[in-house]
Amino acid sequence: MLTKRRILSCLAFLVPAAGLSGFAVVMARKIVKRGPKDYRRAEMVDGGRRVRIDLDDYTKAPGDFGVFDPVTAKYTRVGEVTLIDEEQKFVERLLDQSSSTPGGLGPIVDWTPDVFFEPAAVRGHYQEVDVPTEYGAAPAWLFEAANQDVWVIHIHGSWTDRSIMFRDVHAFSSLGFTSLVPTFRSDVEVSPPQAESSHLGQTEWRDVESAVSYAVAQGAKRVILSGWSMGGTMALLTAERSAHRDRIIGLVLVGPVTSWRKAITAGAVRARVPAVGVGLVMRLLGSPLFARMLGLEEPIDFDALDWVDVANRVDVPTLVLHSTADQEVPWEISAAFQRANPATVTLISLPEAHHTQEWNASPSTFTKELTRWVRDTILTDQS
Repeated sequence: MLTKRRILSCLAFLVPAAGLSGFAVVMARKIVKRGPKDYRRAEMVDGGRRVRIDLDDYTKAPGDFGVFDPVTAKYTRVGEVTLIDEEQKFVERLLDQSSSTPGGLGPIVDWTPDVFFEPAAVRGHYQEVDVPTEYGAAPAWLFEAANQDVWVIHIHGSWTDRSIMFRDVHAFSSLGFTSLVPTFRSDVEVSPPQAESSHLGQTEWRDVESAVSYAVAQGAKRVILSGWSMGGTMALLTAERSAHRDRIIGLVLVGPVTSWRKAITAGAVRARVPAVGVGLVMRLLGSPLFARMLGLEEPIDFDALDWVDVANRVDVPTLVLHSTADQEVPWEISAAFQRANPATVTLISLPEAHHTQEWNASPSTFTKELTRWVRDTILTDQS
């Protein structure tokens, strides 16, 4: 029979363990499930020339951004910071009058790095097309250009949507390539809905493969995959597994997840989660039973999603554009990725910016580095 002291000792061990397990379940769900919108309070001031919005690290960041008003269902572009009030916790920024919402803004808005909002704002001519996939037709935007031999597939990350890649289309514009911006199985635009959970690129890459197959069927002779955040994971998997590998001539990756182990660990460190908790999270996501509970088609294979701890895994010329201030996917992961693949990966550090907001911080710098690398590396090699 257990003594009272032994019972208390067991409870002292089990209670923290149960708490840690519960936290690991919550953390695992946050990694693969879509979270709620992070709305901020906002109002127009100065006769509609500026917006006053809740102060945080994102709303005070330099550069151009956008806000979405859920009441009017309209977007507005915001620019220069004109006032930061640390005491009352708000920031004021200039509004782009050409995109300003008539009659007001707020009382709540969604902050977004998208500044174009619709395809016509990026390039005048575009088409809505359907890309055949294993689950049916997936909507995509096609921006045809003079050069229809080279196509760029623009791959967005998890829990965003394809419009977030307008910035990427804009950066590639001067090169004259044809651009395709597809949707993926976890996107809300896909009907009927296909995936309630993100598979961290492990299954979504097959939708990129469908986009590549569509491009080839339309006459593409060479393909560049441009992936941001988890889109980088998808691009890397596609470059390895595609039936059209011989046509994929280069990868452009922005703030990419090149090791989900390291990305999750970095997030846990920021949240002050003990190492044992991080390991438990990854074991849960790799468990077939728990994966099914989360709505995953298959458990996560973290070895398959790691290009950092395996040397020379990347055999396609690859450009990584990454801010050293990125906290969601730390720049150090990209540095390790480059060291693991020195013959194929070029890493360029960009000015301070939040995750995948390098373009917003400096569109000219972002575009200059991207286009120069493509011309000097990919086009030179191909010629």
